Amino acid sequence: MTVAGIDLAVKKPTAIAVLEECQLLYLGLADTDEEIVYTTSLFKPSVVAIDAPLTLPEEGKWVRDVEVELRRLGYRLLPPLMGPMKLLTERGIRISRMFSAEVIEIHPATSLKAMGLTREALRRKFGVRHRDLIDAIAAALTATAYKLGHYKRFGPFVLPNARVCI
Repeated sequence: MTVAGIDLAVKKPTAIAVLEECQLLYLGLADTDEEIVYTTSLFKPSVVAIDAPLTLPEEGKWVRDVEVELRRLGYRLLPPLMGPMKLLTERGIRISRMFSAEVIEIHPATSLKAMGLTREALRRKFGVRHRDLIDAIAAALTATAYKLGHYKRFGPFVLPNARVCI
């Protein structure tokens, strides 16, 4: 089972992590949409987890139902149209349509909290210090949880409900 995690960025390089059976196959940075999709797709992941909103709120609304539901559960996501999030959302939607693999929306800090993990735990496990690369690994772990059936879905958003790989 090969999965990928993408910590999408707008003005800086995007971090990509690819896991196969919980082993790190690839960890790197990419700039353009095409480079992100090409690099990730080389590994033929069955699921790509992207840290970016992948849908817009219903017309006339500022937030999506997923933000409302996750806030009720104690998680905080920024609304997809708030300030710089609008550019990230637009890029996330565009890139998600370029993949032939299944794409899910995630949020690394929310996933880590749900799995009872910290960025420091990932630093120790994978020997990585770069925060964006850590978040890409968290995204890939969320994709793993999703593939194993350890998740709850809120529209496009996937929240893991069990710790995987660590």
